[in-house]
Amino acid sequence: MNGLQEYVDELAREIGLDHDEVAARKAFLELGEDDVEALRDVHGLLATHRDLFSERFYAHLMSFPQLRAMLGDGVEARLRRVQASYFDSLTAGDYDEDYIRERLRVGATHERIGLDPKWYIGAYRKYLSELVGLLWRRLQEQPERFHTAVDAVLKIVCFDMGLALDTYAHAGQRSLRQNQNYLEQVIDGMPAGLMVIDAELRAHSMNRTMADLLDVPDDLLLEQRLALEELIPSPELAVRAAEALASGAPHDNVLVTLDGRADGVRYADFNIRRAYKDGAPMLLLIGQDMTFRRKARLRLQESEEFFRLTFNQAAVGIVLLGGDGRVLRTNSKMSQILGYSEIELLQRFYQQFMGQDELAEEQAMIARLRGGEVADYQREKRLLRRDGSQVWVSVNVSSMRDASGNQRFICVVRDIQRQKQAEEALLRMANHDALTGLPNRLLMQDRLSQAIMQAHRAGRQVAVMFIDLDRFKHVNDSLGHDAGDALIVEIARRLSGSLRESDTVARQGGDEFVVVLPDLGGQEDAGKVARKLLDNLFQPLALCGQEVFPSGSIGIAMYPGDGLDGATLLKCADSAMYGSKAKGGNQYAFYTAEMGEQATQHLRLEGALQRALQRDEFLLHYQPVVDIGSGRVTGVEALLRWQPAGHPMVSPAEFIPLAEETGLIVPIGDWVLATAMRQQVAWVRAGIGPVRISVNLSARQFLGQDVAQRVAALLEETGCDPGYLTLEITESVLMENPAAATETMGQLAAMGVQLAIDDFGTGYSSLASLKRFPIHSLKIDRSFVMDLTQDADDAAIVNAVIALAHSMKLNVIAEGVETNEQLAFLQARGCDQMQGYCFSRPVEPQRIEAMLRVS
Repeated sequence: MNGLQEYVDELAREIGLDHDEVAARKAFLELGEDDVEALRDVHGLLATHRDLFSERFYAHLMSFPQLRAMLGDGVEARLRRVQASYFDSLTAGDYDEDYIRERLRVGATHERIGLDPKWYIGAYRKYLSELVGLLWRRLQEQPERFHTAVDAVLKIVCFDMGLALDTYAHAGQRSLRQNQNYLEQVIDGMPAGLMVIDAELRAHSMNRTMADLLDVPDDLLLEQRLALEELIPSPELAVRAAEALASGAPHDNVLVTLDGRADGVRYADFNIRRAYKDGAPMLLLIGQDMTFRRKARLRLQESEEFFRLTFNQAAVGIVLLGGDGRVLRTNSKMSQILGYSEIELLQRFYQQFMGQDELAEEQAMIARLRGGEVADYQREKRLLRRDGSQVWVSVNVSSMRDASGNQRFICVVRDIQRQKQAEEALLRMANHDALTGLPNRLLMQDRLSQAIMQAHRAGRQVAVMFIDLDRFKHVNDSLGHDAGDALIVEIARRLSGSLRESDTVARQGGDEFVVVLPDLGGQEDAGKVARKLLDNLFQPLALCGQEVFPSGSIGIAMYPGDGLDGATLLKCADSAMYGSKAKGGNQYAFYTAEMGEQATQHLRLEGALQRALQRDEFLLHYQPVVDIGSGRVTGVEALLRWQPAGHPMVSPAEFIPLAEETGLIVPIGDWVLATAMRQQVAWVRAGIGPVRISVNLSARQFLGQDVAQRVAALLEETGCDPGYLTLEITESVLMENPAAATETMGQLAAMGVQLAIDDFGTGYSSLASLKRFPIHSLKIDRSFVMDLTQDADDAAIVNAVIALAHSMKLNVIAEGVETNEQLAFLQARGCDQMQGYCFSRPVEPQRIEAMLRVS
């Protein structure tokens, strides 16, 4: 571990990762304190999902055979723990020197085990995909927080990957330097060596000179007595030694070639003499190293051979250029980089591998090198390959002179194509939407700033369009998110195909797009483009076997009239888009000052609504439900009211749609349900009742959570009698997801809760389609009751609904009954119950109690 830490510290110094460099990198990535806070926010959001996230991440890694083989069982378990800590610290919010050293240590570890950058980048891609998906699920109701979180994650990921790629690149450079350096060992000769051979021609002992000559370790002869042929594989020497042992005749000048040694071939001259020890014959081999005279030449040959092998097997391209740029010598790696054979390269000049945009700068640097202004230089550039394609390389060029004094240039060329591709992939990932490939918010803002600067210089205008798809949620809910994604991709294609090359279309997020139109003459030009976009959007599209006609609402802001900077223009275009959507969608609207005021009021109201639950500013009013035949109050409907402290009561028409839009309707609706149930129990305890109480369920309540489970919990908590609780669901909610609605309503009916269809007649259902649902009552929408005494069509509709509902044994309640004429009509047609100002407005609980006691 200490060795690795020392290597990491050395690596940081060599790369130059001092305080100023780290600060510059963070500044270039715009990684600031706001991003650190956002990352800490992400850290908290991940706390309960980290184990599941880790399982998915490693399941993805181990699905690749290459990684599975590389990691293995033991390494994978260890790396899982290390990597979990690694990703945990990624969003922890502490990015000091210890953090950077830890990132370099991880990068160095990955490089040592052979984990190529492609796996590193792929793992990060998987991490980002999982993380963005998780953040979207957690923050889809808070888009600004979501975008801030994703932006901060992208910045720290790019910061980390930059450190990792630097680690890989520097490791490659260190390896290159190691390949270029070699150690040449010179073996000094000795005057003579002596070896004692026994009668079995096995070595008994030898002196230091002979050991050096034969490259025998000091303790080898202590372990075993090696045969002469093993020590000196020379058949002639073996024959002469046998003859000398047998006859006693000396043998001189036996020349032996010692081959297969690390230091090359040696030549030795041996003299053989027989001797006796303790009456036993033995041989004395006296060896003289004859290499000394040839040593200089052999060294030169060895050096040349080593250079040739290193030159040809180097992991980088090496080129020797003449003074005029002709290729004088090259290696096989250079052929691989450029796609030429070595012979073809030797017939060319370096200028032939350069593009015209690169050549001038390269020739200028060569001129400075030739003139002695610089000793060497390094550049990253693109070279032309044999097939016409371009390859990114890093080139180091140095000057030298040959034996004749001619100037030559040595070029070391490293292929960095993969590194550049990785950088481009990171840049694209940071600047483009993953689903559509369109520019994302960051890139769009940059292009908008450029368009504004150009328009300012040229005295032209810029249009910013904010586009939101109409009814996109219905596609997701009815056909699924895959169909929604397919629709988004097709919309992106249609928008891109409708614009000029100089225009920008970006995905803002979800079903929102932004279009930047530079260099316009005025609003008329922007209006023509908007009309064209709407026409192209409204073309039929087949999704999951269904024909869909997409449409959108477009808000337009103009520079310089509506704002002088990108942020202001985007805000104005967003406000204009809401104005367009309020008119029914599938149209465009230009920003006006009134829209800004409405947006400010909308934001202020939203803030107050966020705090209303905490401040206990909501209350319930109750409107009687009257039996038309007897005139008796048979129940009440709980209606939500908002009374801000110190301010007038806010109309439900103002705050209910806002609560639906922001998602606050879910906790508010839960409060309404619980409060109404407690009120019903309170009336029973006061001797009133039992009173049937009706409560409206919002679409988000009914479709977005387990309503049946929540109602069951509240019934047990409050003691409310389910037989006197009616839950009202709008007709349109049922039609969004009939299968899910049927299941939920079945669970509620099984508890004894009654169910009513509210606003009947305003949706797309029929009485026949409602047969599948376990409902008890229909409430005729007030829009039909309002004119039933003057409008024959409304009268016919009401009459038909009453008759058909009774045929299905359903109770019918008319809403919005305000006149005696309307009441008489309904009574004559057999309508069961009514609500409306004809009997009573919604009133406070104390006032409704009096009506209930009378009834």
